[in-house]
Amino acid sequence: MIRTSKAGSKAAARGWAALSRGRPDQALICFDQAAAASPRDFQVHQGRATALQALGDAAGAVDAFERALSVAPGNAETLTALGRLARDLKAPEQAAGFFREAAMAEPGSPAAICGLAHALRDLERQEDAIELLQSAIQLDETCAPLWTTLGAVMADLEDHANAKTFLKEALRLDPKDGAAAGNLAEVLFADGRPGEAREFYHTALKLRPDDAALRFNHALFALATGDIEAGWRDYDARLEPTYPGFVRRDLKLKRWNGRVMPDGRLLVAAEQGVGDELHFLHCLPDARAACGELWWECDPRLAELLSRSFPDVRFVPWQGSEKPGVHRGYDWLAEAPRFDAFIEAGSLQTIFRRRLEDFPSAPPLLSAETPTHAGDGLRVGISWTSTRRSRLRDRGYVPLEHWGPIFAVPGVTWVNLQYGDVAGEIGEAEGRFGIRIERTPGLDMKDDFDGVARLTAGLDVVIGPTNTSRQLAASLGVPSLVLSRLPYEFALGQPVNPFFPNMTDFVRLPERDWSHAVGGVAARLAELARRQAAA
Repeated sequence: MIRTSKAGSKAAARGWAALSRGRPDQALICFDQAAAASPRDFQVHQGRATALQALGDAAGAVDAFERALSVAPGNAETLTALGRLARDLKAPEQAAGFFREAAMAEPGSPAAICGLAHALRDLERQEDAIELLQSAIQLDETCAPLWTTLGAVMADLEDHANAKTFLKEALRLDPKDGAAAGNLAEVLFADGRPGEAREFYHTALKLRPDDAALRFNHALFALATGDIEAGWRDYDARLEPTYPGFVRRDLKLKRWNGRVMPDGRLLVAAEQGVGDELHFLHCLPDARAACGELWWECDPRLAELLSRSFPDVRFVPWQGSEKPGVHRGYDWLAEAPRFDAFIEAGSLQTIFRRRLEDFPSAPPLLSAETPTHAGDGLRVGISWTSTRRSRLRDRGYVPLEHWGPIFAVPGVTWVNLQYGDVAGEIGEAEGRFGIRIERTPGLDMKDDFDGVARLTAGLDVVIGPTNTSRQLAASLGVPSLVLSRLPYEFALGQPVNPFFPNMTDFVRLPERDWSHAVGGVAARLAELARRQAAA
């Protein structure tokens, strides 16, 4: 039996306490001390690995977990933790392997079985996950986590009836299952029951107040249903280290609290995707007015377009980092003037858009050269998919084969805005519907944002899913008709989007197919075509 020194035990206890307070940096120091005193203690290495994982040092965490396994070979707890780490690293095949080993080491382990089911979900093998969970439930019908995970898999498949049944069974077995309550809230929202969803979100948040992912999901729900105060309150959960998409920055600046700095220099840090970056520009004039000098971090592909559109702001392309666990680097600050504070771009909304009354009469717009086109009729840009395809993401895209009612609208010139190798899809749609879709030879639709902005600015309407094309159009002042799976959070539950009134969503859910939403877009487009013809 391996003995743990008294000093090692005390240091490990301090480490676990620091982890419970959300301070993995302090925990790592304690576990390093414990490892020096008790190098053969499994719990010490397990704690050290957990702290490293929380700090974003994936390589260090793997090493520490392997050290724990060397001390206690075949330990199910460590194998399960390695599976979770592999999932975090987007390595589902490896994750599934670790979870299988954990299940063999501890037969019937709910953590191992549920972990394997989640890894199968990542591999888009929902049917295999269902079979696994159903077999486990036959052996133990009283295990709430199995029902919770089965409900989540059914939600993937948009089988809301069964998802609700299984998640409610999980809550019957364990009324304190916050994961089940949170998942049920998401399912009810998708099923068109926002009132019931709100109740289960409140239950989940009481049970798991420190769950950053749950709080951020609640923020999106609250915003989408018009509860702006609650939405902004939980929106900053994305900035907590425990949030799955947390962006770790090598940045030592003080965070801005919104107070006016007449002579101060403010840095706004880029976050999320390119479409989100464009959306967050809505608060740029407010931030500019609140400081003496404004610097704004952005995707490198946007720098030219944004610099021309807002010449009194200094735009800086964001940089990655080679430091372990760090996503964004700021080496350029060494050559820059001193900054007084920084803030993440998305958080500007929590300062300047707290009420509907806070919105300006018109959004700030991008500036792009508008090409001249001869001919009558509407010029309509279209996009319909993404290069990042998956079973879950595809739920939000409408293949061109289902665009028949839209393409049937007369008097329209169709223009491609979709990036990627889509020549085959375009040709098939042209043959199927007897239309022609204009391409722009030589234009890099994915990376040349200045060129795409010029193309988009010359359009009358843009149609597409919830992607960058629709946000770029709205930011240029071009109306966008959006085929959306769920209500858009930044519409704030209003009939007219307060951020970009020229952006209109046509929501699919709770319907299982897109026919109603596609029909709505077709009707709106036909109305616009009639208006232009009558003008």
